[in-house]
Amino acid sequence: MPRPFDVSRRDILKTAVGAMFLAPLLRHREVEAQTIVPKRLVLVFTPDSHPPEWWPTGSGSTFQLQEPLADFRGLEKDMLFLRRLDHAWTTGNHHEAGMAQLFTGARFIDESSRHANGPSLDQILLKSSDLRGGTPIASIHLCVADRGGADKRHIISYSGPGQPMTHTADPARAFSAIFGGVDFGGGGSTSAPDPRSDAIAAAKRRADERILQINTGELKTIQRFLGQAEREKLELHVESLFELQQRVAGMGGDTPGPVGGACERVDTSGYSSSTNNATTITRWAQIQADIIVNAFTCDRTRVADYHFSFSGGHHEGLLGFDQSWHDNVAHVSRTNDSVKVGGESMTTRQAFIKFDRFWASHVAYLAKKLASIREGNGTMLDNTIILWGVESGTNHNHSPKDMQYLVVGGKNLGVNVGNYINNTTAQSSNKLLTSVMNALGHDAKGIGIEPSCGPLPGFLA
Repeated sequence: MPRPFDVSRRDILKTAVGAMFLAPLLRHREVEAQTIVPKRLVLVFTPDSHPPEWWPTGSGSTFQLQEPLADFRGLEKDMLFLRRLDHAWTTGNHHEAGMAQLFTGARFIDESSRHANGPSLDQILLKSSDLRGGTPIASIHLCVADRGGADKRHIISYSGPGQPMTHTADPARAFSAIFGGVDFGGGGSTSAPDPRSDAIAAAKRRADERILQINTGELKTIQRFLGQAEREKLELHVESLFELQQRVAGMGGDTPGPVGGACERVDTSGYSSSTNNATTITRWAQIQADIIVNAFTCDRTRVADYHFSFSGGHHEGLLGFDQSWHDNVAHVSRTNDSVKVGGESMTTRQAFIKFDRFWASHVAYLAKKLASIREGNGTMLDNTIILWGVESGTNHNHSPKDMQYLVVGGKNLGVNVGNYINNTTAQSSNKLLTSVMNALGHDAKGIGIEPSCGPLPGFLA
């Protein structure tokens, strides 16, 4: 028969005294979770679809990049092409339907605003997963070659139905908003603030507090109610607590932190708001990409929306073409005609490739910069998913079919990078959005008007 005051280890842990022992252990687990390298997401949009040559040649892991994505060469092992993805619905010329559902999978909330009737996957993740971590800013939204308006053709991120997340066009303004209060040490850079270090310090303090609270008198009082076996367990818990303190105290030093780069002051000089000058747009894009990367290395945020131009952007004069790229190149895209771009004669298909590579080069700049920064057992790109999409099907055909999404990065998140998967049957693009959410920690079953579509086969390695 058990003695009246026999207490099991489980019973001890259910008491306030047990909680005293358990709290540091739980905090230690939280610290361990925080030391895991952060997961990140970047949504990217570029205008006017892509020419057919945007798709690589070959298949599987032996694909070869063509001219529109030439600036991505060297990153093939970090790229995942998924062909024959269709949008779930359309109306009109798909410019607006494509934008609304690009990253939301939703329909219009109404016919006047034509904003999406639901949140985009980035904002879903911020509410339904631990993607944000302890960062001070939930997400950042930057644009290039655009003014940052809230019109339906300029929005890819939504916090909820009819709630567009507008972009910041001016890099200096963006930098001030994102890095306000950050001390760069006067020399232009400093080591990245390390949330892991803060968490370790907090855990150590918590362990110290618990240990100080457990004085000899309290232990003697507790031991009066315990049998020999239970007293031994109690002593073991106290010893474990002291060991925990030592482990937490020793977690610094050689253990790699979560953020791989230096927290630096971004140079925002050279910005011009021209939407038709290739030189100034390139500088504009470089600054915005540097801000995104620095926001990640400073751990100010882990979610970004990077938007170029707008759906149906014309950009007359860009790259020396004095007509509308949208009307006279993207929508024509033939191989048996001729136009002049910067004084050089070429077919409209060649011109479309040139136009497309211009935008793609800026996305490649961001990807390569993330890939150049060591982090954990890989690079920042390995821990970041870049999801790049456009509003229309291949060759800018006003179609919701054969949408061109590209996934870059995310190797450490399980993404099946280094592959070109040319599906034999069409799949819903909402399956891709679902898969991205799954990889980033949210057990979503679907999104938008397809809440049960499930993930996309082949997305995970």
